[in-house]
Amino acid sequence: MSDFAAYAPSVKPSVVNGMVITRSAVPADADALASVMAARGGTVEGHVDHARRMIERLDVLLIAERDGDAVGWCGVQKFALHPGVDPEWLIAGLTVIPEVRREGIAARLLSQVLRDATERAPGESVFSVINARNLASIDLHLKLGFVEVGRSACYAGIEFTGGEGVLLRHG
Repeated sequence: MSDFAAYAPSVKPSVVNGMVITRSAVPADADALASVMAARGGTVEGHVDHARRMIERLDVLLIAERDGDAVGWCGVQKFALHPGVDPEWLIAGLTVIPEVRREGIAARLLSQVLRDATERAPGESVFSVINARNLASIDLHLKLGFVEVGRSACYAGIEFTGGEGVLLRHG
């Protein structure tokens, strides 16, 4: 079983029930961020420390909320894609809880992160590494202007055991 969204390119985004807002994450959001991270596996408690570190360290970290509940997150940071190379802007993650997928939340988060990274560093590319089996995420990135630049079993220290990662570039 995969925690990736089912690939259904013919399915159009549904109307969002309830207002969704995106905003920068703050230290008080650690538990809410951890709850979204737990949607991909593990427990909220098991993700809280990682969520706190992300809030402290990421250049941009956005959280999406609907009716006051966290439903997604996306971030970007400077990170070396391979050892010994200069850091590049790299999407640090993009997760939307299963109950609200296909409502345009991931596109909204990723679009805002791209705008924020571009404001910080005009003219610099933003990269994203995605598991090749995550067709829904790859399709979203391509629709937002990313282009595929490579495939490998390892990118940015992420090893894709039994599979491959797809490296995408925007800008």
